[in-house]
Amino acid sequence: IDPAGDHMTGTCEQPKGSPRIVGGNDAKNGSWPWQVSIREGSNHVCGGSLIAESWVVSAAHCFDGDKSAYHVNLGEYQLLNPSERLVSFPIKEIYRHPSYTDIGSSGDIALVELETPVNFNSVIHPICLPASSVEFPAGMECWVTGWGDTHYGAPKTLQEVQVPLIDRDTCNSLFNTGSYPDDPQGIDPIKQDMICAGYPQGEKDACQGDSGGPLVCEWDSAWLLAGVVSWGVECARPNRPGVYILLPPYADWIQGYIPTLHFSGLFFPFHLLCLSFPTIHLNTLQDTGTALACKGLHPQSLTTMCAAASAAAPLPHQASDAIGLRLGE
Repeated sequence: IDPAGDHMTGTCEQPKGSPRIVGGNDAKNGSWPWQVSIREGSNHVCGGSLIAESWVVSAAHCFDGDKSAYHVNLGEYQLLNPSERLVSFPIKEIYRHPSYTDIGSSGDIALVELETPVNFNSVIHPICLPASSVEFPAGMECWVTGWGDTHYGAPKTLQEVQVPLIDRDTCNSLFNTGSYPDDPQGIDPIKQDMICAGYPQGEKDACQGDSGGPLVCEWDSAWLLAGVVSWGVECARPNRPGVYILLPPYADWIQGYIPTLHFSGLFFPFHLLCLSFPTIHLNTLQDTGTALACKGLHPQSLTTMCAAASAAAPLPHQASDAIGLRLGE
């Protein structure tokens, strides 16, 4: 950002502001500069994320009318108190993924092309997108933002909530537990292109009006858009965490429309990589300061490196020290 705070370079990397939806809190103005409000007339209907000068990603189910019925607001913070930096853009085209059929189906993702490019500034800035090879580990703490319903009605101020990721198998097990009137039909409703986030006991979740909005995770001082708010059973109910469409499976589809868009590979901190091994502990490796790219790393190499780190600074096994990390199926 320049000294005047009015210009920002095109890079999507954005350092995290100070941290502070259902169970969430008011966000700080400008702390989630990729957040957009999708409007149908004057009504906020969905969230979305700015990913390039003329492009927003949202959920396919947010759009059931003609493109002329919608517009996109950026720089929004308080819905009933428009910001001086709020800008509104008509929509040139909406591209819904062809595999989307209905709420709960795969492919609930859409690209929105704006009529004119956006000028980036300190409160309007794109989010990085993960490459198709990126896998987000279960247990990783990420953030959801939006103006959707809370337990107290629709908020006037952008909300934020931190939630851990839940892998697909675990989430399906939760959804197969008990029953709610609005449960999807059949078992294992969490498909290959979905991920869950939240807590088994509920309490914190995205809700109606948050659809299409961002699920973002921070890696090495950069934010990545891990998912798009898609669907859920009511809001913040036990055993029914929020469900999100993963971004990596759609990287190639997105790049087909935006060939110049950069996608970020993932560099796992070394101490997190080693947490998959029961003899390695978080406290053992926090001070190594070592990082390596996981892409192309042979499993045996990882085992050897982690074993060497463990031998250098062993700790007694304590279950509370270890946080599991899934490196793949």
